[in-house]
Amino acid sequence: MNCKGFPGLNLCPGRKNQIYIFFFFLSIYALTGQGSIQSSDGKIMYLLTRSLVEDHSLSFTEQVTLGDPEGEKYSKYGIGMSVLAIPFYLTGKLLAGILNIDAQYSTVFCVSMINALVTALTCVLIYGFGRQRLGYGHRTAQMLALGFGLSTIAWYYSEDFMSEPATSLFLLASAFVISGNNADSRGRNLILAGVLLGMALTLRLATIVALPGFLLYLILANPDARQRKWQAMIVDLSRFLVPVVFFIGLLFLYNYVRFQNIFETGYERGFGANGLTGFLGILFSPGKSVFLYNPLLIMGCMAAAVFFRKQSAMAFLFGWIVLSHLLLFSFWHSWYGGMGWGPRLMLVTFPYLILPVGLLLERRERRAKTGVLVAIILGVLIQIPSVTVNIARYYYDLRLQYPDRAHDMLLYSPAHSPLIGQVKEVAAVFNRLGDREFLDRLVAHAQAKTKFLGQSDREVLEKGLAINVPNFWWVFMRLFGYPVTLTFLPAIVLLSLVLFCGYKVYRDH
Repeated sequence: MNCKGFPGLNLCPGRKNQIYIFFFFLSIYALTGQGSIQSSDGKIMYLLTRSLVEDHSLSFTEQVTLGDPEGEKYSKYGIGMSVLAIPFYLTGKLLAGILNIDAQYSTVFCVSMINALVTALTCVLIYGFGRQRLGYGHRTAQMLALGFGLSTIAWYYSEDFMSEPATSLFLLASAFVISGNNADSRGRNLILAGVLLGMALTLRLATIVALPGFLLYLILANPDARQRKWQAMIVDLSRFLVPVVFFIGLLFLYNYVRFQNIFETGYERGFGANGLTGFLGILFSPGKSVFLYNPLLIMGCMAAAVFFRKQSAMAFLFGWIVLSHLLLFSFWHSWYGGMGWGPRLMLVTFPYLILPVGLLLERRERRAKTGVLVAIILGVLIQIPSVTVNIARYYYDLRLQYPDRAHDMLLYSPAHSPLIGQVKEVAAVFNRLGDREFLDRLVAHAQAKTKFLGQSDREVLEKGLAINVPNFWWVFMRLFGYPVTLTFLPAIVLLSLVLFCGYKVYRDH
C-alpha cells in the first residue's frame, strides 16, 4: 500500500480501518459526553481561553474556587490546553449565532468536547503503534485500542476539559515518531518528535520527567551510537532537543508575564507528600489504585518481561515514562489527583502499560487471551457508572455522612471506594427520573444560573442539575426545552455511527 501522510505520523497500513476506529470512539465519547465543564481545573482553563479570545489577555477575574484572591487572576495551569481550545471556543460562538442559543452554553459545550476528539485520536495512535512499531496483527492492535479507549479511565476523562488526555496524545505521538526507522526522514522525525514533546510540556509541565528517557532511547536505539559515530549522535540529539528547549522557553516567558519570575507557575503547593504513601496509594489504595480502576494494566505488568526481551530499547523508554511519573506523583501533595475518577495523574502512562499486552494476545495460549479479554470487559463495566452519573454525587453524599472523615474514607476504605459508591449513585439518580416536579426545579435553578460556590454540600446535591440526572448533554438539553432536532436526533445519529463503525472495524481484516 502506498500511504502518504505527514512525515513521522503516517499510521498506515490500514488507513480505512483507522478512520472507522476514530469515528467509533469519537461517537461513543460524544454520545456519553456531559457537554459541560465540571472540574475547577477545566473551568480555569476555559476562562483563560475565553480571556484570550475576547480580551486578548492572560488574566481573568471570575471566581472558580473558594480562596481565590480578589481581582486579577491567572491560570496556574499550562497555557497549552487553553490555546488548543481556541478553535473549539470559536466554533461555539459560531453555533450560538446560527442556532440562536446562549453563547455561554455553546462555547462551554464545544470546549468540553475537545477531549472526545483527543482521546479518539489516541486510540487510533495506539492501533498504529501496535501495527507499525511493534508488528502486531490487526486484531491485536484493535483490542489494544479498545482496551485503552473503553476499559480505562480514559473514557471518563474524555468528557471533561482536563489536560491529561491531550498530554497523553502528544507524548505518545512523540514516542511513535521517534521510534520510526526510516533513515531518509530521520532528521525531520527527530525535530517533529521534539515539537510534540514540547507541546506536551505546555499542556502539563510534569511531562518533563519523560525527557531523559527519550534521550537515552535515542542513544540505545541509534546505530550511530553502536558504531561510535558520536558527532552524528550529537546532531540527532540536538535535532530532538532544540524544539523542546524552545517550548520550555515559551513556558518561562509565560511565567514571567504572569508573575515576573520564570520559575513561578502559580501552584500554591507542590511536593511534600509522604512518598511511600503516595506510591502505595497510586498502586493499591481502594479509592485510587491504577489496577482496580484499570484491570488491563495488570496484564501489561505481566507482559513487561517478555516485552523487554523482544523490544529492549523501546521497553526502556516505556518503563522510564511509567516509573518516572509514578515516582514524581508519589511525592506530589495531591498524589490522588483530586477527587476525580481513579488515578487521573497517571493516565498519561497507560499507553505504555497497554501496548505490551499485545504480546500476550499474539501468543496462541488461550489462557493469556482469555485473561486479557476478561480484564477489558471488567474495565468497561467499571467505567460505565462514571460516565453515566456525575461522580461528584458520591463525594457530596459521603461528606454529608462523614464530614470529617470523608476524604480518607474515599481513599482507604474498601467499603467506601467510589467504585462501589458510584454504582449506588447511578441507581439513586435513575430512581428519581420519574419525578417531574423534582426535575423542573433543577431546570429552574440551572436556567437562573444559580451558583453553588461556597454553599452547603446538601444544597449542591439537591439543586445541582449536572449531578442529579444522567450525565449526558442530550439529556440536559432536552430538560432545558431544546427541540428533538438538537437533542435526541443527534444522539440517534451518534449511536448509529457507533454501530456502523464498530461493525466495519470488526469485519475489516
